[in-house]
Amino acid sequence: MIMLGGSHRLLRLSAVAAVFFLLSCLIVTAQTRRNNRASKSSGQPGIIDIRQIDFRNFAYVLQGKTYKLRDGFYAENTAPGTRWELGMVDGPFYGDLTGDGKDEIAFVLSYGMEGSSKAAEARVYTLQGGRAVLIATLLVKETVNCELDHYIRINDGMIIIERVHVSQARCDYNEITEYRWNGQSFAPMGASTRMPCRCM
Repeated sequence: MIMLGGSHRLLRLSAVAAVFFLLSCLIVTAQTRRNNRASKSSGQPGIIDIRQIDFRNFAYVLQGKTYKLRDGFYAENTAPGTRWELGMVDGPFYGDLTGDGKDEIAFVLSYGMEGSSKAAEARVYTLQGGRAVLIATLLVKETVNCELDHYIRINDGMIIIERVHVSQARCDYNEITEYRWNGQSFAPMGASTRMPCRCM
């Protein structure tokens, strides 16, 4: 009987220890969640560098619709045998374009029907509060059958854009312009350089 009583006490102690352990785990979990919520509400960003964001697998708004790139490309069938495409065709390039000591990212998106002329635009994003924010969209090519190896580059805090100008649905000439951030937008610096078309 004494041995049975000892076994009962041992079982009770084991049960109490198990309950105490579970309560401790629940308290730690609740505190962790509360701390995470407090961290988020205080505005502490999880992303501190724009290079942490994968812009080749990113959702973009274009003409009021959102498209999610996968490895830099998106396509959808708009009719039987007809496909609309969106792709990153130049970049990404990184550099401090706003003078805040942190990098921005610039790249070119091309869009249009498969196998036909496509339009293209340069986009510049900055990081604000741990999120990518679009600060500029610059047209580099209207819908025309003319592709360039590079439309943009970054140098000395400026974004340099080579734009394809169109006349009667054909490339008329190319124009290179240097843009610098003025605190609100990218403004051209000096005169643009005009040059003959160099379509690939």
